[in-house]
Amino acid sequence: MNLLGALENGLFALAQVLRLPVITLLWVAVGAAVFMAGGCVVEWLARRRERAGFDLNAWLEAGTVLGGDAARHSALPAPLRGLLRDVESGRRKPSFGDGGLEHLVLEREERVRRSLNGSRLLIKVGPSLGLLGTLIPMGTALASLTAGNLEAMAGQMVVAFTTTIVGLAAGTVAYVIQVVRHGWVNETVREQRFLAERVAGEIARGTGDGAAPGAAQEEQDDGALSASAVAG
Repeated sequence: MNLLGALENGLFALAQVLRLPVITLLWVAVGAAVFMAGGCVVEWLARRRERAGFDLNAWLEAGTVLGGDAARHSALPAPLRGLLRDVESGRRKPSFGDGGLEHLVLEREERVRRSLNGSRLLIKVGPSLGLLGTLIPMGTALASLTAGNLEAMAGQMVVAFTTTIVGLAAGTVAYVIQVVRHGWVNETVREQRFLAERVAGEIARGTGDGAAPGAAQEEQDDGALSASAVAG
């Protein structure tokens, strides 16, 4: 019985030791939620400014993807401009034709999806910290009730319920941010894949010099006619 009591007292002491880290991490979660919310608002404003009147299909129909001038590329949103910069620099490497474009697109997709890790983590950690911050003071509150100290018990219960509210609030904010940014990430990934397919087609046809999409075929037809005339 003494051993059992010692183990129980040890667990109670361990829970009290965890109280300070839990409260500190709750403050970190609150700061992270506020920071993510601010970043989400900034990103929303940037996307609204970049995508005002932008249509990827219309942009692609206006000319080739590779070899365009700076004014044409500046009409693209920032992720697509970054993809074209990486493609232009990667085309100089001999290994680019052997799966280099696919690797580049997958690498950029992984980088974009990695931006969701913070909100995804806070969705799980925030409520968990709130639950820990609730149960630890409740143990102290029950000990105060046993000792007949109602004032101390009331103070501990206030702390317990406050940590629950803070943890759930941080998790809720992170969930809203996750849903909003997940839609943006899917849109960016879809556009990057579409643009990469057009780039692969232009590289295969050899039409990446800024000419119109049908310029290469017209040059081939002109060459064939000239050869026929010479032969005649």
